[in-house]
Amino acid sequence: MKISQRLQQINRMVGPSYDHIWDCCCDHGLLGMLLLQRNAAPKVHFVDCVAPLMQQLSLELARFFPLQPISNPQNAIEQTANPQSEWQVHCMDVAALPLAQYGKQAKHLVIIAGVGGELLVELVRSIVANQQRQSDARSGTDSGNHDLSQDTCQLEFILCPVHHNYHVRSALAELGLKLKDEYLLEENQRFYEILHLTQANACSKTNTSSKTTEAVPLSAAGSIMWQGLDADKTNQAKRYLDQTIGHYQRIPEHRMPNKSQIVAAYQYILQQLNC
Repeated sequence: MKISQRLQQINRMVGPSYDHIWDCCCDHGLLGMLLLQRNAAPKVHFVDCVAPLMQQLSLELARFFPLQPISNPQNAIEQTANPQSEWQVHCMDVAALPLAQYGKQAKHLVIIAGVGGELLVELVRSIVANQQRQSDARSGTDSGNHDLSQDTCQLEFILCPVHHNYHVRSALAELGLKLKDEYLLEENQRFYEILHLTQANACSKTNTSSKTTEAVPLSAAGSIMWQGLDADKTNQAKRYLDQTIGHYQRIPEHRMPNKSQIVAAYQYILQQLNC
């Protein structure tokens, strides 16, 4: 199957420092297969709630990515030097990812792409809440006083909502998530924002594909993706901003009380690109 530019870009944004990568709402598992091909992490998880789809995916993974048995000591040495990613298929609700069962030292990257903004926020909120409860249980602290910055670099996200990017960003910022990288992509006459987020204030393991080695505040209208653009990317960004501003301007005021604030935020970015 043809792999979309969106999935290819997400693949490029995944660095080498994770113990577990979760390809959520994975559909046919194409992104996870890209990660397996380059052994992006010791374990790649495929998650979706559609049972027939996951059964078929399990068969395809077993066919194209069989785990190699260790038949002699020499093979064991070669596998240690060039470890092959393992995979696991989960037919389950993404909101209930079993991150805790892999130990508190494991570093997880959760990827969710191709779902609506409202659903994406609900899924991330559930994952963060579960992780927070598990961390509180380990430390014996009150969840109301828990500081997410103490869970440095244990949980990160790469997210690509289908729409409602301003709302998604605002909601995720309220959860305490910070920005490592972001990218604006145009494919089939549609624009997509791809966000790489972390709970940590600063990351001890640098993602070599990111434009920054430190997590920065998550802006509702974007920040990193408007910086250092060439002429083609600048024109693309302007078209996206014009389209987004037009979209919000058509929404009646009574349906979106903060409409003027959103429009002003995007107009300010557009003015900066026009300078």
